[in-house]
Amino acid sequence: MISLTQILKRWGMLILLTVLMVRLGAAQKINFGAYTTSQGIFLTKSNNYLNFNDKQPLIASNSNTSVTIVLSDDASQYIKIVGDATRDITIVVTSSMYMITGVGGTGKQIPFVCNFAYSNLGSVDAATAKSNAVEIPVGFTAITLPMLRRTAGVPAPPPTPAHGGYSAPSATAYLFLYGKLGPVGNVNAGAYTGTINVSVNYSTY
Repeated sequence: MISLTQILKRWGMLILLTVLMVRLGAAQKINFGAYTTSQGIFLTKSNNYLNFNDKQPLIASNSNTSVTIVLSDDASQYIKIVGDATRDITIVVTSSMYMITGVGGTGKQIPFVCNFAYSNLGSVDAATAKSNAVEIPVGFTAITLPMLRRTAGVPAPPPTPAHGGYSAPSATAYLFLYGKLGPVGNVNAGAYTGTINVSVNYSTY
């Protein structure tokens, strides 16, 4: 006959194992910030982080697993850029090479590769922009593009200089962020984080 104490001990072990498994998949996030020093550029983030648990809820330690968020995934994030339709912008994306945790000391880190894509066709919303976005190859960290890409016709005239009473036409572009986490090696369970910094400014030539 199994005693109540033995039953509770077994249930307690099951509960403990469940908690540990959840902790293995907890909060693998890349925080990202968007910045500009150019007057007349407005940036809006879809979220404050790129969360790999949105793609795979349980990410196990020492599994040699990689988790990839691609452009088309719901888990990919974007920055909406509103600015002068007649000007070019330069976007610089820098990111951590690893996601790290405060648990377990040094060496407890997971590799991270940042990917990004842009859309400057004047799309009315992020879903439309995602469908026509141009992906940037891994290794590039900066791109220069017109706020609004011309699809046909002669080149656009030079931008009108700012003067009293003049308001430049505006356009909306999108920058999408996604990437790859892993492979996950012999690391402690817990939350691992990293950073992506995005700077958007009018180009100067």
